[in-house]
Amino acid sequence: MKIAIIDMDNLKNPFWGAGQARATLEVGKRLVALGHDVVVYTSKYPGYRDYTQDGVKYIHKGIESKYPRLTNLVFLLLIPLIALKIKADVILENFNAPTSVSFAPLFTRVPLVGMPTMFEAAEFSKKYHLPFHWVEAWGSKFYRYFLAFSESTKSKMQRYNPRVVSRIIPNGVSEEFFDVKTSEGDYILFLGRIDNVQKGLDLLVEAYSQVSERLPKLVIAGNGREDNIAELKAEIKKKNLEHKVQFVGRVDGEEKVKLLANCLFGVYPSRFEDFPLIPLEFAAFGKPLVCFDIKGVSWVPAAVAVKAQSFDVASLSQALLRVAEDSQLRFAMQKDAKAFANEYGWNSIAKQYEDFFQDVIKIDSLREGKIFA
Repeated sequence: MKIAIIDMDNLKNPFWGAGQARATLEVGKRLVALGHDVVVYTSKYPGYRDYTQDGVKYIHKGIESKYPRLTNLVFLLLIPLIALKIKADVILENFNAPTSVSFAPLFTRVPLVGMPTMFEAAEFSKKYHLPFHWVEAWGSKFYRYFLAFSESTKSKMQRYNPRVVSRIIPNGVSEEFFDVKTSEGDYILFLGRIDNVQKGLDLLVEAYSQVSERLPKLVIAGNGREDNIAELKAEIKKKNLEHKVQFVGRVDGEEKVKLLANCLFGVYPSRFEDFPLIPLEFAAFGKPLVCFDIKGVSWVPAAVAVKAQSFDVASLSQALLRVAEDSQLRFAMQKDAKAFANEYGWNSIAKQYEDFFQDVIKIDSLREGKIFA
């Protein structure tokens, strides 16, 4: 198969390089290993160059700008035109903020599969006071095929579009993580994109500040827009936590593995998500997780995560204390965490992508009268 993936982000993007970019590469390189041709269409950024990584070709579209919001907006608007020119057997489109959908299916006869990388337009409607959720609801009706991360995202798409052909394929985790030697270090770790609103970092700093004298230090690792990073640092300073909270910026490769392997436990206090990679990565290292009880992490069981009442700072503080002070709880969760993550290895996930794409091509051929049973 010739597989085209439309993904605004990639791991070389200095603005983001986030979890979905990792998922795109992990799935893409395994599809290449299975004998398929994979091309990713991604947004431009300062100093970009088209490149090939692990057999996956990356082609940049849009404008080269130092303003990430501008590059993202232009790329979102260009997606239908990108789809129009793609020659492939199947297209996978990652939904993007703030509207989720792009109306790309109206511009191509190649079977196009939507994927809910960002499928929470209502949250951006609240933030910007614009009806992005109306666009999401209307645009979803034009998608024939949908790859859902969970039952909740599948149900949401089916409410918008009862005729859509959908399949649940979750995100995954790298199998090599399971064999890394781990230890219980002297820090709590947040790993992810620096976005104070979506990722709940403002709530995390507030919760941590209330009980910081009873907790080990907090390490925050990740990349994001300069304004979000500045806002995070200002909040840490405001709470007089510079001696307890360490922002280390973006981490990759061995540095990321070392942080994950040696933390005491992880924290991921997002306000909304679809199916984030980070909980799986903590679990693969046998690390308990503290998070809010939100729909986007409902698939993470209580055996591996202590969930605070949604957006309740006091509840988050108590969850942090509970895991930090109860070594028996952490020990009990370690084994369950690894067993849980083992069900989500990227090798099996990529095979599910291959199977779904082949089914989509067959279904689309029948719909278009290209073959006859």
